[in-house]
Amino acid sequence: MKKGIIAVAFVLLGFVFPGVANAETPPGCASAAQIGSTAYIQFQGNNIASVKQFAGCGHNYSYVYMWESFRNSGKNWITQTAIAVYSSASDTTPDTHKGGNSNPNNPKELWGKPADTLDKCTAAYGLVYVYQYDNYSKYTGKRC
Repeated sequence: MKKGIIAVAFVLLGFVFPGVANAETPPGCASAAQIGSTAYIQFQGNNIASVKQFAGCGHNYSYVYMWESFRNSGKNWITQTAIAVYSSASDTTPDTHKGGNSNPNNPKELWGKPADTLDKCTAAYGLVYVYQYDNYSKYTGKRC
C-alpha cells in the first residue's frame, strides 16, 4: 500500500512541477554557475527557448535551451548563441560578440565557446531562426 501511495505522489508531483530542469554546466567546466537572470525567446506569443549566461573556469559562456513544446512542434530552426561584450556598464548596445556558436540541426541545447570576457560587461545572446518565419532573439541582463 505504501508503494502505491508513493508512486501516486510522484505522479502528482510531475503534474504540479512539469518540466523541472536539470542544472546545466558548459562542456569542460563543471564548476561554472549561472550569472544573471534567464531571458526567454518567444515565437507567436509562446516561450520557445531560454537564454542564460554562465561564468567559470576563467570564461563566460552563453547557453540556449530549446523548450520541449517547441521541439515537438514540427518546425525546423537554427540556433545561435554568443557572449555580448559592452565597453561600459552604461552601454545599451554591445560592441562585439565573442564565443559564438551555431547549430542548424534542431539542437535541444547549444553552448557558446568559452569567451575570455570576465573583466568586461557581458550578457548572453541567443537567437533562433524559425524556417519560413523570422529571427527571434534575446539578451540576458548585462553583468559587469
